[in-house]
Amino acid sequence: MRDIMSKKQTKKNIRNVVFCVLSFILALFLFVNSVCMLSVAFFLNENAWIDQMNSSNYFTDKADEIKNKLVFLGNAGGLPPEFFENVVDPIQVANDTQTYMDAYFNGRTAGVDGTAFKRKFSSELDRYITENNAKYDDNNKDYLVDNAVLIYTNGLEIPLFYKLSELFAELKGVMPFVIAGLGAGMAAIVLVLFFCNKWKHRTFKYYCYSCAGAFLSLLAVSIYMSVAGGLKNIVLESRALYDTAVSFGTSISIALWILTAFFLIIALLMYVIYSNKIRKVSATD
Repeated sequence: MRDIMSKKQTKKNIRNVVFCVLSFILALFLFVNSVCMLSVAFFLNENAWIDQMNSSNYFTDKADEIKNKLVFLGNAGGLPPEFFENVVDPIQVANDTQTYMDAYFNGRTAGVDGTAFKRKFSSELDRYITENNAKYDDNNKDYLVDNAVLIYTNGLEIPLFYKLSELFAELKGVMPFVIAGLGAGMAAIVLVLFFCNKWKHRTFKYYCYSCAGAFLSLLAVSIYMSVAGGLKNIVLESRALYDTAVSFGTSISIALWILTAFFLIIALLMYVIYSNKIRKVSATD
């Protein structure tokens, strides 16, 4: 009799260990899947980058930055600051940035296309020479145009993008399969926990463990992001790009906190269901 009881207790302990391990794996899958979904929603989403640029006035600020650099070039070339007022257009900056980012998010490493800017700058320079009867030979004109285009294209380039372009393309292709695989694994574990526990209060106990594990993992990341200040400590020469990076980091932090709160609510809900069911079981006994 004692051997039979001992065997039952051993099986029960093994079952509890197995289900706890499955709960841990489910929590890990929930956490990793959340990170993958955030990556798809933010880092791998070109529209998210453009939206952040719009919300932080990136294109207007970037146009002003480029304009200020061109003024220095103009001082050396005899052009007044007023000349550059209409040369750099925020709309053109937005269009060229969009084309530039399209290339990178599709795995290409093409640089900024300065063709439209070169055409506009050359046109404005010819108009200025004609209206002011200025004396510029072809060499001076070519020097001004070539250096202006260089300033413009360098100003629109985003650091590290040329290194990340292939990674973006690979992750965009792989991430849907990773998320689907994690989703299938989570569904399988949820079903195993549901159908392999005769007493359903145990099922919801393990669900609670999993959601609590995902909550704690995301909480740690959220706290770290908040304490670190998101991307406020990033070092960038461009003020426009820095403001966009900070806005991007803030959006990610908010999304992390929302996910953290979501898993906390689900964990508490699972605990309430577990408490109600175990109370009914205890009342039956």
